[in-house]
Amino acid sequence: MNHRRSAFTLVELLVVLAIIGTLTGLLLPAVQKVREAAARLQCSNNLKQIGLALHQYQGDHNRLPPSRLSDLHATWAVLILPYLEQNNLYQQWNLPATYYDQSAVARKTAVPVYFCPSRRTAQTAPIVSLAGDQNDDNVMAGNIILGPHTPGALGDYGACTGTDNCDGADCTGARNGAFRAGYNQFGSSIGAVRFEEITDGLSNTFFVGEKHVQQNHFGVGPLDCSLYNGDYWVCSTRSAGPNYPLALSPSAGTAGFGSYHVGLCQFVMGDGSVRPLSITMDPKILALLANIADGQAIPDY
Repeated sequence: MNHRRSAFTLVELLVVLAIIGTLTGLLLPAVQKVREAAARLQCSNNLKQIGLALHQYQGDHNRLPPSRLSDLHATWAVLILPYLEQNNLYQQWNLPATYYDQSAVARKTAVPVYFCPSRRTAQTAPIVSLAGDQNDDNVMAGNIILGPHTPGALGDYGACTGTDNCDGADCTGARNGAFRAGYNQFGSSIGAVRFEEITDGLSNTFFVGEKHVQQNHFGVGPLDCSLYNGDYWVCSTRSAGPNYPLALSPSAGTAGFGSYHVGLCQFVMGDGSVRPLSITMDPKILALLANIADGQAIPDY
């Protein structure tokens, strides 16, 4: 006897589709969480590599790299390239020349370790260095005039200049962070910080953290100009403290540190450890961690 196989009824089909939709809705958040966890881990590893490179540079020069080789010149992100297995790119740089006089290869070549995958990658980031809004009260410190639009590779990490958004080359304010300008001393490290000057302890001092870049403003200065451009120090550095709290969201209008991770921002400390900090951390504690020699006890955080 032949038995005819019954087909799905419309009701049964709708039930199956509803079940599939429910399962998909349950799985997507889990997949997104796994991806973000992986991206956060990669970001942490990037900071770890940067921290190790800084220690190797210090071992060779008995100082940290300067935040920039004077106004207009290369930044710390260029100076540590040999310690990040990027010596070929480093050789493209003519350090006595300004950023604007470098070759296109030197300026535009992006380094993957300088990008947090939660935000972007070396392949997806634009290669630009726009002057942007020079009247931004959240950023400007003194009468600063940016140079011409000259494209250059971006990056998602900033060296800590302390609490006052100043590294000493062409700005006014306290120079109390681990990174200072080099004062035109090419090939040397005048102005840069020695480890023995960090009297608060390496484990209690910010070296490099995730710099805040406002959403939908990728490649727009002054917060996201080239990481190699020492014409304007906020391209490659950040400060932390009451005037520069951590960004509370990717859209926040602040010139401090900040990330695209949910609820936290990561830093590599002077001892090479990487620490995730809550974006709601008390700015007064941030200031203690940004200042290399304030002599104050740091509360638990």
